[in-house]
Amino acid sequence: MNFLKTIALLSFLTALFTIIGYLVMDNIIGAIIGLFIASAITFFTWFYADKIVLEAYRVQVPTRTQIEVLKPIVETLCYRANLPLPKIYVIPTPMANAFATGRNPDNSAIAVTEGLIKLLSTDELEAVLAHELCHIKNRDTLTQTIAATLAGAISIMANMIYQYLWSFRGWRNSPIRLGGSLLTVLLAPISATIIQMTISRTREYAADRGAAYLTGNPRALANALERITNNSKITSANNACFAPLLIVNPFQDKSIYALFSTHPPVEARVRQLLKIQSEVKNQFMAIKKSPLLRQKQTITSIAISLSALGVAYAPLPGLQQTVAIVSGTELQAPLQELATQFQQKNPNIKIELKFQGSQDIVNNYIDTKNEQKSTILIPASSEFLDELRQRYTTQNNSDPFLESPQPIAKTLLVGVAWSERGKVLFPNGRFSWQRVEQAMQAPNWQAIGGQKDWGSFDFMMTDPSRSNSGQVTLSLWSLSKFGGNNPNNVNFSNPTVSSLFGTIKRSVYQPPRSTDILLQEFIARAPNDADVATVYESLALSRWQQSSKNQGKPYQIYYLDPTIETVATAVILRQNVDAATASAAKSFISYLREPEQQKVFVQHGFRPAIDGVNLQGVANSPWNQNIPGVELNPSVKAVPVPKAQIQAEIQRIWQRAN
Repeated sequence: MNFLKTIALLSFLTALFTIIGYLVMDNIIGAIIGLFIASAITFFTWFYADKIVLEAYRVQVPTRTQIEVLKPIVETLCYRANLPLPKIYVIPTPMANAFATGRNPDNSAIAVTEGLIKLLSTDELEAVLAHELCHIKNRDTLTQTIAATLAGAISIMANMIYQYLWSFRGWRNSPIRLGGSLLTVLLAPISATIIQMTISRTREYAADRGAAYLTGNPRALANALERITNNSKITSANNACFAPLLIVNPFQDKSIYALFSTHPPVEARVRQLLKIQSEVKNQFMAIKKSPLLRQKQTITSIAISLSALGVAYAPLPGLQQTVAIVSGTELQAPLQELATQFQQKNPNIKIELKFQGSQDIVNNYIDTKNEQKSTILIPASSEFLDELRQRYTTQNNSDPFLESPQPIAKTLLVGVAWSERGKVLFPNGRFSWQRVEQAMQAPNWQAIGGQKDWGSFDFMMTDPSRSNSGQVTLSLWSLSKFGGNNPNNVNFSNPTVSSLFGTIKRSVYQPPRSTDILLQEFIARAPNDADVATVYESLALSRWQQSSKNQGKPYQIYYLDPTIETVATAVILRQNVDAATASAAKSFISYLREPEQQKVFVQHGFRPAIDGVNLQGVANSPWNQNIPGVELNPSVKAVPVPKAQIQAEIQRIWQRAN
């Protein structure tokens, strides 16, 4: 029905503009011009009307605090209504109101005012959001948005004709042109009103009713409508053409309300909701009292139990949720183990894992280079998620994340060196950036106290344009040049930094794209081809036995002072993630943060992201294996992680270094 209304609106527009064109121009050319204008407006409003409305109200991406309030409510309601999650916006105005827009549920958005969030209780806010979601589910939004946009277009056209009515002498000499122009000016406001009235008032009753059943609380919506009405304040930012989209029209005039309003009276809507409240209550009482229904409930419960058993042992493909995860390579081993365990306990959820360097995770998502549609991202640190949010919001004017990121596991950046090399390079047993730089500039190991047959010094690090550990390496190295306790305060425009980066870049041949690949190459190449490297403590611990087995003599771990603690952080994406998949993703992230799963991370060399997990109390903990150089509580200072803008500056200087 709403689709037919939309077609009728567009047909009316085409006919109206064709007739106006003929009357204004007094010939068939005017009619053709009018038809062309109508066709252009039709195309534009079909695909861009929602963007026009959002721009008219100057919507903004919600702040983190606002998202934490709105997102859980919308997510729960969408799950109940079987709807994809819409985009959420906030209108910066103290007026309390809300609206929904979009041509279909997959391309929908909800906007609420700052005043609404502050005014309403949680139950009332939930009811208002449910009302707007019902508009989306009933597909009212396309008709509403197009009608409002067309009304605005007609009003603008009438105003233009009025302004230029006497600008051309020919118009005054042509009675038909003059009459057509005057008729346009007179009829345009009426046409705009008719268009807005085609948005049936019954859609508001239907959305109210749907919201009442969706929340199970008709009284909450009734209270919300009354509070919004009592607190509505028309500001200069309001647009009368788009006001019919709002849950309460602030421009209504009670004196002519019965004839021309697009909304039913609030009093009538409240009465309807209170009637529904009794109806809902009676239905629940009937369910409790009816023996037949109790019998049906028993049968249904048995059927559900049997179905659950069937799903547990042979899950149906149609019921299985796929959670696609893109993670940093440093987490590959523990995530693969934990994903297998999780799927055994949750056979209706399939976990798909893909591993990349952390900077690649951000770049590939922004540039849409990932082959699969991702559900969860887990880069090496939350700073990469900050960068992704900033870049995505700039391009799309929306928050890419469904909820706040959650820490999964912690680790430190450390140095590793083959035992003989380490003793020569770091005679006091402490890692030194200055000594590494001297070794890079020396012609061979013999020049810095090593043996002649060791050849040249070979340092390894990851590509900072693709990997977090490479960026952290450069930030700590730069910090050592200037001193201080914060790499974010380093003056990276100083020539000393560009000179340092040039020295490193000339010494590092084809840096690997990820830290795990780097350490595998370090072990395989052995001394003479790989002497010292910077890696994560977790990888250094988990691959230590491999180095001992492959080379006979294992590498030594050196803690950097200062160092940087990186926290692998997981976040659920908004784009292309429906409510069911989001729920499955939440359960997996929660699973990773449980104590038993945190112990698995410890077994792979990570430090726990939650309190209460003893590193030495975990079975097979690497902290109990007498690994050379490992410390339970390193006596080093941890400095802040480089912010997104610092990471970008490091990449820029690295790319220009030669």
